[in-house]
Amino acid sequence: MSKLRELFRQPQNSRFFASAFAGVETAFEIVGREECARFLPGGLPIRDWLADPGDRPVPATVLGSVAEGVLLHIYQLCVLQPGPGNPLGRATRSDGLRPVGAVGHSLGSYAAVFSALPVEGRREYAAAAGRSIAQVTVALLRCHQVIPDEPRPDEELLRRHAALGPGAGVPGAMAAVVGLRRPALDEAIRRSGSGPGGRVAIGLVNSPTFHVLTGGTEALMRLRLAEDELFERPGARWTYLGATAPFHSAVLASAMALIGHDVDHNWQPVKGDGLTMPVYGTGTPANLQFSPHVLYEVAEQQMCRSFDWLVVIDAALAELAPDLVLDIGPGVSAAALTRSRLRESGSATRFTSI
Repeated sequence: MSKLRELFRQPQNSRFFASAFAGVETAFEIVGREECARFLPGGLPIRDWLADPGDRPVPATVLGSVAEGVLLHIYQLCVLQPGPGNPLGRATRSDGLRPVGAVGHSLGSYAAVFSALPVEGRREYAAAAGRSIAQVTVALLRCHQVIPDEPRPDEELLRRHAALGPGAGVPGAMAAVVGLRRPALDEAIRRSGSGPGGRVAIGLVNSPTFHVLTGGTEALMRLRLAEDELFERPGARWTYLGATAPFHSAVLASAMALIGHDVDHNWQPVKGDGLTMPVYGTGTPANLQFSPHVLYEVAEQQMCRSFDWLVVIDAALAELAPDLVLDIGPGVSAAALTRSRLRESGSATRFTSI
């Protein structure tokens, strides 16, 4: 939030942020304000958060997955702007480098696609960014709209989970598991099967020993308890994430019809042959330049399909052979994972973050 506030206060970004705020408002109009109030009663007062003169942190109780996803997208598009003052330009100008492709981790796939659109000049860029921010906001709102109401877990399940102690964390719709390899997790999930809270799936493969599980709060609680010995092994760590929706899960599949309708009726569809460079960010992985409906495919990947970052990075490196991998953040997770993968593969490609 501090980095985004700094960008918001820079005069050269005023047109961009005006378009960004308008994009958020457009999304609420498309989905319906009354409907959004059902799962987002406080709305999304991003302008107020950024304009806070005291730089106070936004309460965690307000920052759900919709807010965090929209803020992430706004930050990434602001950093990607053309013109003076752009940190991306400062990072590349001295080397005379030009982009040969883009990859995006999970929701970052939207920014990767945007970076390959044929947009010129800051005025045109701001208008296009507003549309993209509206599209991302709509997709996140639709996902929360279709989440089935989860009944409160039975008291016995709550009691057993509480007995794990405060280190077990606050249960949520997704959980990061570090220190275990894929076969062990697959077998644990197979044993757990489907219960009252649904079924757990591996939503994200970030590294050979870093996975994100998804599927819903009760399903994750049941898996955590059923496989207590596995997740308590030395070097293993289970951490519930703050996600308010089970992304990369079939639970959200019903959102796709709504998202597809929204895109087709409110914006011109983006076709792969209109992208100016290869974009990778799907679980296949595939170059989105060959996609007939880029925004639908990216939304489907983010919302209801598993995602393997290792496969995506490996494919992009093999096909693009870049001289430099430039991470635009925010945060260190994807950067650390990418740097580690480059080191493991023995690649001579340079890496830097901005």
